[in-house]
Amino acid sequence: MKKPLTYFLIALILGIVAYNSVYIKKLDDVKKEQTKATFDAKTYANDFFNSKLETVSSTAAADFLNNIKADVKGYSEENGNKLGISTDYYFIIDGNASVVEIEDEYILVTLDDDHQKMKIATDFIFGNAIREGTQMAHIGDYQNTMDYNNISVESNNIVRETILPPFIQKVKKSDSLYFKGAVRLNTKKPKFEDLRVIPLVLKIKK
Repeated sequence: MKKPLTYFLIALILGIVAYNSVYIKKLDDVKKEQTKATFDAKTYANDFFNSKLETVSSTAAADFLNNIKADVKGYSEENGNKLGISTDYYFIIDGNASVVEIEDEYILVTLDDDHQKMKIATDFIFGNAIREGTQMAHIGDYQNTMDYNNISVESNNIVRETILPPFIQKVKKSDSLYFKGAVRLNTKKPKFEDLRVIPLVLKIKK
């Protein structure tokens, strides 16, 4: 009788030790922790701006304006990018232009192609226009929305802290420039005169 009891006590002790040494977590929690530990949105955004931005295709700003004014819904659905079921569409446009006015929140330019006016944002740089317009990231590739949203935050920071300051210090009225940037357009309530280009590239031409 002693041996069975001894074996039972040994088995019980081993079971308790094994139980206490195993820490069970939900798979989703593990994935979130791994993603949080390994994903760096700032590095991701910097890498994109430094190595991939030049390869992002764009539409001539004059063509973009003419097409959306002719058929905003059809053109947006065919050529724009959007997230989910939103009525906001995003585009990347570029063009050569001349500076007409320098305001507190934007620079007003006229396009060289057909003299239409556009606003290039110099303040209040926020939202998802860069991320969605360039398609630099896709929500299905991320375990949590925070990482996905932080890509927009860091991209906007690059524009705000790196691209705009040297440009604002030098630009003046009548300057000729080249720009490439992201635009958000709401197809349900389009306001063409209020479109703001979030600049990705700004070059003053000498």
